[in-house]
Amino acid sequence: MSILTQRELQDPVWLKIKAHLEARLTDLRKQNDSDFDSEKTAKLRGRIAEAQKILNLVNPKPEIEN
Repeated sequence: MSILTQRELQDPVWLKIKAHLEARLTDLRKQNDSDFDSEKTAKLRGRIAEAQKILNLVNPKPEIEN
């Protein structure tokens, strides 16, 4: 089961948010290719991970069986 419904995935607001996050990821990844100190690199990687996490709202999480 996905966090967002099929209807929500077609909503213009989600589509704008998705486009914004995809563009942001591209920008952050370019910045991450630069020669920064470890602290700035870690912050950039955290921003990348957060954007990816939001974009992954469309992906269902697999259930773990015991």
